[in-house]
Amino acid sequence: MSLSRTLAVTRKTLRSLRHDRRTAAFLVLMPLFMIALFGYTFGGDLKDIKVCVVNLDQGLNGTSAANAVVAGMRGSPTLDIIAYYGPGAANVSQVDATIAKVQKGEAWATVIFARNFTADAAQAISALQHGLQSNSVQVRIEVDSSNPNIADAVLGTVTGVVQTVMVQNYHLIPPIQVSEHRVYGQGAQFIDFFAPGVMGLAAMMVTFMLSIISFVHERSTFTLDRVLTSPITEGEFVGGYALAFGLVGLVQSSVILVTAVLLFNIPIVGSPFLVLLVIFLLAVGMQGLGFLLSSLAKSEFQAIQFLPIILFPSILLAGVFWPLESVPDVLRPISNFIPLTYAVDANRSIMIRGWGIDNVWVQLLILALFAFAMLLLSTWALKRRK
Repeated sequence: MSLSRTLAVTRKTLRSLRHDRRTAAFLVLMPLFMIALFGYTFGGDLKDIKVCVVNLDQGLNGTSAANAVVAGMRGSPTLDIIAYYGPGAANVSQVDATIAKVQKGEAWATVIFARNFTADAAQAISALQHGLQSNSVQVRIEVDSSNPNIADAVLGTVTGVVQTVMVQNYHLIPPIQVSEHRVYGQGAQFIDFFAPGVMGLAAMMVTFMLSIISFVHERSTFTLDRVLTSPITEGEFVGGYALAFGLVGLVQSSVILVTAVLLFNIPIVGSPFLVLLVIFLLAVGMQGLGFLLSSLAKSEFQAIQFLPIILFPSILLAGVFWPLESVPDVLRPISNFIPLTYAVDANRSIMIRGWGIDNVWVQLLILALFAFAMLLLSTWALKRRK
């Protein structure tokens, strides 16, 4: 082995990188992009979880412990009270209305304080002061447990605020019982929340990577040039690829779906065919995006550089591994522009909440528009290249 020849190859490789400014910038900026994205997204606290509150508490001697608890909830960064009905305005109809918000996905939970909340707290504290056994102070929570992390955060925050208020007002903590009723996700575990996200992520990654690699191969072997000289149009070429990779995504998702049910007992409350439709639309759109970005690259190496630029934000900001409520405020708007966000949300709603097409039509429409736009732009890029 000759050291001089080895060094000659090293110099030649470095010179080629120096002349390719896009690649040189990629090698320097991509690590910065990755560490910044990971640093901002990992370990984020859950914030601004949308909840409703119905306060039926009549108070005692002009004071209301429930009012103090609500004030503490408002001061918590974890919760965002989007609807509040206080004494005088709260009744059973408001309880039903706020539960309906949870059922529609407009809120994650509704917290209900009974009419005798303060009286029960005072009685429990008095019993404790006299060394007697006391009843528990009741708090009712109707919660959407399709995301166990969010449900646990709501329950933990409300319980913590109640304990803080009791210490501040009575200097003792009586037994507190949170009466939890799960609107969705009865018995749901983290894997039930995790599986729908993994399905979308797997279909997205494979179709996007395969489309870029396939298109680069078509160009490097001049197969693309020969195909485009035939009667096949650019639209037919792109459409054929889209159908092929859409079917690949369906096969992948079917395998994941069957495996999840058989091995991990993942419940599918809604229609599995609707889940597959979501995956198909996502796969078609990602195939079109892969074609579009590949056509903008001047070399195979430049085409591959698009992979981390697209995949890393999708993995970290689409809600696959942790709720969007834990994404920092500065990055959260980016999630709205990531197609995987809508696929993951739709699949979780179908599989865990049991929603039908009338509930997830917005996500389906966005994915369909994304797929249509990517196919049109891919066809335009092919015609422009020709």
